[in-house]
Amino acid sequence: MKRKWRHWALCAVLVAGSTLAAWALGNVRFFQILNLKAYDAHFVLRSLLGGQPTISNIVLLVADQKTLDTFPELRVFWHKHYADAIRAAGEAGAKVIGLDLAFGVPVDKWEPDYDRLLGEAVSTSPVPVVCSYVSELNTNQSSQSIPINMLAAALGLGAFANLTSDADDFVRRQELIEALSSKPGDPPPARSLALRVVEKYTGADAEFQNGKLTLAGHTIPIALDRTIAINYAGPPGTFTRYSLADFEAAFKAGDKAKLRNWVNGKVVLIGIDFADEDRKATPFYTLFSGPKWTTAGVEIHANTIRTILDRRYLIPAAMWAQILALLLATSLTVWASTGLAASRAVLFMVIEVLAVIVITDRLFEGGIILSTSEILLATSICLISSVIYRFSTEEKGRNLFHRAISLFVGKQLASSLEETEAIALSGKRMDVTILFTDIRGFTAFSEEVCEKEGPEEVVRLLNEYMGMMVGIIAMYSGHANKFIGDGILAIFCDDDQGALPGDHALRAVRCATRMVTAPSRFQTGAGIHTGPAVVGNVGSADKMEYTVLGDTVNLASRLESLNKEHHTKLLMTGATQSKLGNHVETVRLGEVPVRGKSQLIDLYTVASLVAKAVVNA
Repeated sequence: MKRKWRHWALCAVLVAGSTLAAWALGNVRFFQILNLKAYDAHFVLRSLLGGQPTISNIVLLVADQKTLDTFPELRVFWHKHYADAIRAAGEAGAKVIGLDLAFGVPVDKWEPDYDRLLGEAVSTSPVPVVCSYVSELNTNQSSQSIPINMLAAALGLGAFANLTSDADDFVRRQELIEALSSKPGDPPPARSLALRVVEKYTGADAEFQNGKLTLAGHTIPIALDRTIAINYAGPPGTFTRYSLADFEAAFKAGDKAKLRNWVNGKVVLIGIDFADEDRKATPFYTLFSGPKWTTAGVEIHANTIRTILDRRYLIPAAMWAQILALLLATSLTVWASTGLAASRAVLFMVIEVLAVIVITDRLFEGGIILSTSEILLATSICLISSVIYRFSTEEKGRNLFHRAISLFVGKQLASSLEETEAIALSGKRMDVTILFTDIRGFTAFSEEVCEKEGPEEVVRLLNEYMGMMVGIIAMYSGHANKFIGDGILAIFCDDDQGALPGDHALRAVRCATRMVTAPSRFQTGAGIHTGPAVVGNVGSADKMEYTVLGDTVNLASRLESLNKEHHTKLLMTGATQSKLGNHVETVRLGEVPVRGKSQLIDLYTVASLVAKAVVNA
């Protein structure tokens, strides 16, 4: 239980840390740009999946390439053409006209009547004509003396045309109104072209108080810098547009029906739409490049007007919602990456990423901005941290598993499992030497110790003894297969680490000699036999055991039990003795019958043990 609580506590730290890291990285320029590009992707996806919307209440009259090819004058002297367009749109029933053209230099010196002609078109228009200016030019004395600028200021029709750019110079937001002046006598704050056109279209002036902007009883959700997010209707070319040349031609031809069909009851914006002038990068520039994919300033104003008129506002999600989304995404990531199998975790993460994209896009379509990239960044940080955590814990688990297998089963099997990465019922027949040891008189000894010192002492002494015995077996590269009561079954074979071909009998005898002579409160007897046996996993899919099977094991066990009868500590068969060569001096004890065997068995012991027994006697 303690381990589980520690695991979940670490998972909670990963969730909180990933959330805070993503939040903090949001202030780094690289991730700021990344967030903006992810925001742009919503517009591109909408355009690809939803097609082009029909916008019926806003139309653009643009000075385009056809206009350049048609009008004979230099562009700086197109005043009379703009005046014709204003008069024609007004007479054709336009509801409001927005002039996205700034006039900063008088042209009277070259064309004496042009400035007056344009100003007169504005003052006599039957509908409001909102005249834009560029803030940097508005302070110029010469620009203030131009009739159209003077009239716009006097009639309250002036508005700034400056576009608001983000850190990457893309236009995604638009400032609607200047900051309030701290001086009581100052004029009201200037409006943007888009806001002023909307005011004239609705017939109501916006009110700006206490940081809130309202229009006709409805709140316009502006940010602290008095901007709104522009909800672009589509890529460049979404709005209906007519060439200024075609519009003037229809006007001069007296084709009122055509003009009325084009602009009646609509917002009319007059501006420039050249490939190399007054164009800005917008969200639709993200996947494409070239002038074709930049948006004319007049169309950006049109998108802003549409956002306000149709109340298609894009509002950032509440702070609590952003934090909740980050915590939820990172929590799911931690759960999947630490709790599921690797293949399932990968599948889950793919599904989670797709879900984040779909959900944030659906929220975007509903007017709520929840940063896709910020959530995916938090998820990525959390995933990397979780994988590191999982790897470290699994590495500890593998080490523990290897140690457990080594301790409870054997190093040979532990290494085999690591190499094959499979657990199955299997076995192989091989020549082995089986060493079986037992404690002489253990029952009487344990009863005596229990009465005097308690059962805990018996357990302690037995553990101490077993630890020493297994250590000796490991010293000779043997494998302590199992404990049988107070006895030990050990296997020696050619597969043992560091073994030489055919030396398993010699190692087993030397090991047994050391075990029976090791200083201890217990007396140890050993039986050794060499022969064929089956070594492997036996049992079922639910429970299996790594063991050794065959008559070789049974004979070694029975030999050990004969030690008491022959007053020896170690007995081996002739099969084992024959493989020792001249490395160990042995003594033949004769042939004896063994239960389960039809033939007599040659018994041998180590000569040094006989000598010690005689000395002790």
